[in-house]
Amino acid sequence: MCSFCDQKAISGTVKAPSPAEIASQCKESLDSGIDGRNSEIAFFGGSFTAIPLKEMTAYLEAVQPFLGEYGFSGIRISTRPDALPEDILLTLKKYGVTAIELGAQSMSDKVLTLNRRGHSAADIADAARRIKQHGFSLGLQMMYGLYGSTSSDEEYTLSECISMNPDTMRIYPVVVLEGTHLGELYKSGKYILPSWEDMIDFTARAICRLKQKGIALIRCGLHAEKGMEERIIGGFYHPALKEMALEKLYLSKMLSWAENYSDILKNRGKGDYVLFEVAKGKAGVTAGHNKENKRLFSTAAFGTGVKIAERNDFSDEKLRISFCKGSDSTMTETLGEEVYDVFKITGITGL
Repeated sequence: MCSFCDQKAISGTVKAPSPAEIASQCKESLDSGIDGRNSEIAFFGGSFTAIPLKEMTAYLEAVQPFLGEYGFSGIRISTRPDALPEDILLTLKKYGVTAIELGAQSMSDKVLTLNRRGHSAADIADAARRIKQHGFSLGLQMMYGLYGSTSSDEEYTLSECISMNPDTMRIYPVVVLEGTHLGELYKSGKYILPSWEDMIDFTARAICRLKQKGIALIRCGLHAEKGMEERIIGGFYHPALKEMALEKLYLSKMLSWAENYSDILKNRGKGDYVLFEVAKGKAGVTAGHNKENKRLFSTAAFGTGVKIAERNDFSDEKLRISFCKGSDSTMTETLGEEVYDVFKITGITGL
């Protein structure tokens, strides 16, 4: 029960399922046609290795028939850094666990103590090292905006997590729940959250840094179950936090281009427009939520019109911007063409 935690609210369940119920869920999933080769069985919603050993092994034994050639590719678990002694790691290996995610949350001992985590930053580093030594895929989870955490603490935590060479990361900006210690601190005014803008800027920088290191960011923001939202009294709950951060990255490149080519934008002719070419599926984050990026760019570009085109031959990070003279059907030339790496930090508006 850390300062921020209420697993019952987050997981949407009061009672853990039985091993038989989990086996039934696995069978139903495979029978439904799910591609098990690209899917995992995941034990989340708490510290899996901190439950009694007999219960943990009962769960692992229950899913054994659903692993292998015609089943799921492996088992993923989440747990605490101080709940992974050597004998537990050997047990997990024996039962086919392939990935272990650690709830690191912060690499500041000060922040860990203030938030009642009950372990140190050294415990996190030690557990991460031993997970990799045993051949598991390592995942790290960090929380942004914990009680007592400064912007320097957040950057330090991200850097330390990256230095542990995880395969995956999740970033969970804090969600404050009624009935938690953090909730009491929040209501009393002792705990003041960072701004949404600072949170999005941090998440955008994190996306860039992880991308450059080849670390998969598999989630931004809490995945809440039914019944949790009514308990939220503060923090950063939003179903599309990662998309919001991506939109900021695209916008930073768009505004940089507009600044560099302000002369041709000021002197544009009727029908001239700016063309954004992006990877397949990236038109939405380029345009922004409710087309906010297009609006902000057009304002910075003196009212110039915008078109967005998806390209099958573009990688995810590629953004090409060019100024097009003439209408869509009678375009005569392009000017100011630039190709950007969306995930390269530029320094614009905090990025």
